[in-house]
Amino acid sequence: MIPIFDLKRQYKTIDKELHAAFIHTAIHGSFILDKNVTQFEKEFAGYVGVTYAVGLASGTDALTLGLKALGVKQGDEVILPANAYPSAFGVALSGATIKLVDVKDDGTIDPTKLHAVITGRTRAVIPVHLYGNLADLPTIQSIIRHTSIFLVEDAAQAHGTKKAGSVGDIGCFSFYPSKNLGAMGDAGMVVTNNKDIAERLYRMRMYGEIQRYQSIEIAGVSRLDELHAAILRVKLKHLNAWVARRRSIAKQYLKGLRGVGDLRFVTSDPNGAFHLFVIRTKFRSALATYLKKYGVGTAIHFPTPIHFVKAFRNLRYKRGDFPVSEALSREILSLPMFPELTENEVHSVIKTMKTFFRS
Repeated sequence: MIPIFDLKRQYKTIDKELHAAFIHTAIHGSFILDKNVTQFEKEFAGYVGVTYAVGLASGTDALTLGLKALGVKQGDEVILPANAYPSAFGVALSGATIKLVDVKDDGTIDPTKLHAVITGRTRAVIPVHLYGNLADLPTIQSIIRHTSIFLVEDAAQAHGTKKAGSVGDIGCFSFYPSKNLGAMGDAGMVVTNNKDIAERLYRMRMYGEIQRYQSIEIAGVSRLDELHAAILRVKLKHLNAWVARRRSIAKQYLKGLRGVGDLRFVTSDPNGAFHLFVIRTKFRSALATYLKKYGVGTAIHFPTPIHFVKAFRNLRYKRGDFPVSEALSREILSLPMFPELTENEVHSVIKTMKTFFRS
């Protein structure tokens, strides 16, 4: 079986480095907000090209606490693309009211739809760099430039995409294990060039404290663990090479599958990070079944737009409100994409896809 993703293969390529990092951390005996977290925050900030990075417990927390650090509160409105299923939960937990807009064919937010939903209560726009595709940030910036609306980048799927996370007021990252840069469990980060935002995030990740036991606001706990930070420090050194390999695989898919059947490419930007390689076809179900039969794994990211989700019925949208998002949810399919895919496996995926459409 050619898997959609396989972390076991990645582990085998860096096992000695990971073992050394684990043992060093274990011997040191300090597992909460110590040297690994501090160093990884510096290293990742440098990688992204920002001044500050604040390690948190998850990408969802990065969105929730990031919005709160900007002062977003209950009653404020936050604009989000209608296909950003995981992101919606982080926004909802901030207390903000979600306003949805449709997306372009590459799955990223459609800036032309923003004017119709911006109101006096709008506090933030969240472009999601879905699949590693960079959203149209310059156009979004031009629309909100002379307003008090914050630009919040959701870069959870864009590690390695140039500028991802560094353009907005804040950038939110997830280090979920399957991401381009993943921990061995949940982890996240907010990056920013604003010192005040960073300092508030440092407080909010641990009881609102400015020093130990000196809390100045009510907050919970959302810390990046030392062990995760140690692992991420190892993996960060390999990120550029891994993204380069993803681009190489994508280039082969694009060349080998162009003009095959009714296939369209959702991920095709050569500068993207290719967290996923996503195609569209009206024959998705039959294709996925066929690929599984012949040993090729697939997945759907994501099968349900936000306004179809029961938990978000309160948003009061209806079927047909976001036609591109809805069409994508019916037609998208993710193909195997990870740096350790072999050349033979890539060729096999392409060959099997071609055989399906010829039959």
